[in-house]
Amino acid sequence: MPVVNDDSAPPDPRDAGTPPPSPNGPPAGHGPDAPSPHVNVNVNVNVTITDTDLDRPAALAPLLAIAFLGSVSNGAFFAGLFFVTAERYQFSSMRNLVLGLAVGLVTVSGSRSAASVARAAPTPRALLRAALALWGLLALVPLAFARHESMLWVGALGGVACSSMVWPVVESYLTAGRHGPDMRFALGGFNMAWSLATMVPLVLMPVLARSDSRLSLAMGAGFNAVAVAVAGRLPAHPRAHQTEAGHAALGREYPALLRSASWLLPASYVISSALSPVLPQRIAEVTGSLRGAGPLAATWMLARFAALAVMWRLPIWHGRWATLGGAAAGLLLGLGLVLLATDALTLGAGLALFGLGMGTTYAAAVYYSMSLGHAAVDAGGNFEALIGLGYCGGPLLGLAASLGAGPARASSTTVLLMWVAAAVAAPGALRPYWHARARRREQATPPA
Repeated sequence: MPVVNDDSAPPDPRDAGTPPPSPNGPPAGHGPDAPSPHVNVNVNVNVTITDTDLDRPAALAPLLAIAFLGSVSNGAFFAGLFFVTAERYQFSSMRNLVLGLAVGLVTVSGSRSAASVARAAPTPRALLRAALALWGLLALVPLAFARHESMLWVGALGGVACSSMVWPVVESYLTAGRHGPDMRFALGGFNMAWSLATMVPLVLMPVLARSDSRLSLAMGAGFNAVAVAVAGRLPAHPRAHQTEAGHAALGREYPALLRSASWLLPASYVISSALSPVLPQRIAEVTGSLRGAGPLAATWMLARFAALAVMWRLPIWHGRWATLGGAAAGLLLGLGLVLLATDALTLGAGLALFGLGMGTTYAAAVYYSMSLGHAAVDAGGNFEALIGLGYCGGPLLGLAASLGAGPARASSTTVLLMWVAAAVAAPGALRPYWHARARRREQATPPA
């Protein structure tokens, strides 16, 4: 990446008391009108250094801590919600699908409105702390009002609305003032933090479930309380993002790559959210039992973490179509192996390929989104809204299968619809590549 000298940076506050040179004569403070050296001149200069005076991005440590703590809460919610509704409120699979669809819709709406709310808030930091605090309080609602199903909906959907405000703001703080390799490094650390954190509830939930499964939702309150305190260390605003330096760090085909990734990202979450209800059945069919199924089912999460780790440390993946091509191949091949496997080894390989594809897609999409979006909260909101669309798609496929084919054939019909969803997304993901390839050929052809 070329190195760009940012001449638009604000002046150092330490130079605030230094008079500028006169363009038509000796430097200011010298010459015939200068005070006599024998005269005592007492000048009191008060310089207030504000967040906008600090010519550096927000520190990574508190941001990564917030990402980890908030993702433990997020992971506990998504891992535990549908178990709680089935066990404590006797939700049918249809009602769980409706709840899942509502979660996706709220995620899309909240993410898309995060930028507007941030502009209306006193500061982005104030919004971040308020959203984290309210999210934590709402996590307690299902436990505090255990007999009221309506309060479960309030706690679940209210918590999702708050969390959908948190992540666009965090992503803006992470990337504002960072470009090229610095931005990729910051986002790589963020990806490590959240992907590790989502595994924590898998360890804690079996312990909490012995008492009350609703504790898996409520435990987010404690993690969010710590995150609120950590967020107090952030500046009031993300650093201003220098447009010139940002443009210099952009690859020529980043816009086309983002358009392609914007199809792959929701498609990966559609497949993931539709595959989750089917996976226990596939494991039982292949292994003959669900005993010890946890490690096999978690294979895709471990593979996703590995993909994110490689993308963090590998400096050459960005700006290359081969990266997105490999991600798409992993998603499709992994899905095929999972659905067609006849032994545990093949099933595990399919889950691993799917996880690698999902992690690669996520890392590429968030980097291109924040780079081209100039690290704005809007850019993070659009990225998170694509994930919300994926969360909508999975329950929609399940509902369509149940209503169209009946409960007995819902699983097999969902599998078929997953292939249809992949086929629908394929042209959208491929079209930017073909257009970019055609432009390269036109530019390489010498004029007649």
